[in-house]
Amino acid sequence: MMNKHILALAMAGLMAAPVIAQDSAPGDLLDGINMYTPEDGDPAYKVAANEKYGTQWAIDMAYGYWRGHNTDKEMHRSAHLGLIHAVLTQRLIEDSVNGGTWLRAEFSGSWGLDRKSAQTSYLVTDAVYSTTYPQFDIYGGHDGVIPELSLMHYFAGKRACVVAGMLNLTNYMDCVGIANDSFHSFANGGFVNSTVLALPDADLGLLAQYELNNSSYAMVSFIREATTYGDNPFDDGSGYLLAGEYGRQILDGAATVRFNPFFRQVDDGKELHHTVGLAANIEYEVCDELTVYARTGWGARQELGNAFDFSCGTNIKLIPSREDDFLGLAVGVFKGCNSADEPTLNNREFVAEAMYSFQVNDYFKLVPHLQYIANPAYDDTTSDVVYMGVQAVISF
Repeated sequence: MMNKHILALAMAGLMAAPVIAQDSAPGDLLDGINMYTPEDGDPAYKVAANEKYGTQWAIDMAYGYWRGHNTDKEMHRSAHLGLIHAVLTQRLIEDSVNGGTWLRAEFSGSWGLDRKSAQTSYLVTDAVYSTTYPQFDIYGGHDGVIPELSLMHYFAGKRACVVAGMLNLTNYMDCVGIANDSFHSFANGGFVNSTVLALPDADLGLLAQYELNNSSYAMVSFIREATTYGDNPFDDGSGYLLAGEYGRQILDGAATVRFNPFFRQVDDGKELHHTVGLAANIEYEVCDELTVYARTGWGARQELGNAFDFSCGTNIKLIPSREDDFLGLAVGVFKGCNSADEPTLNNREFVAEAMYSFQVNDYFKLVPHLQYIANPAYDDTTSDVVYMGVQAVISF
């Protein structure tokens, strides 16, 4: 099973702030981050049918088959997995001027579909003890969690919002549109979210957002972090994350840049560790057929997640007549946390992934993946690993 700091890179992947014209209405930037925008994303996301009731929901279900090569011989080298991710946003109080009050709920889980895959110790993911896994939504062989259960309240003419409760911060921060969703795009955890920022989910927190103008916004969050993933969010641990984000659209809305300063206190059960750092990303829609992104981060005295990372990638629409299909390519380098107890973590891990999204119809797609990992677990004495997999994804 993944460690807490790896699972913090959650799978929600709702989407980045959409490309918005410079004459957009107040609140459009925050709405693009917080709410579902089907005109800019997956056609299966449902909004219009339930609009008058204030109900927005989405369900992704997938069958995944993964096989590893050059993995630990004692591990089961293949895995058959069933995965699910469901989100619901329900309006509780309607306010057409200020945006209203909403309830947010989310569920994610994965289960092995055969005897060996159902045993966490036999999953192919256990063969690589690092921040990179074949499918980032894998919690284990038989686990389901609630990453978010919160209240969201808009005010100030839709230009400000507060979210409080059990939060999944990856729904709001570091939301690169083409690298934020392991069901529909890159599956490797190093490409889903920043491994340095290591945003938590399923922990108690508060998030405040403000739209500065029609092209920029700022947000700040404070969230507790349980010592081990799956711990009670009301436990007595002293770990927390204080993180901010400044985002700005440039090039007439075709590109978005984001900066995430953060301070983290880690409670390992014995002593407290402190980390300060900065993460950043940029995504740019060059044209209808080509979108690129880059993401990087650095953390001082990092005891959670990575001390440094850099990744970049692209989505390319190869067939003009199939506008929902795309080829995804990404590469990244990751430096392990600064741990005196584990000096091998100072080696770099290199990851490359190629995937293709074949949209059969509005509700079903096939997504094959190929991943190559050099220096797995940040150990240059370990053989490089190749993962091959395919996901059949049904979206409602």
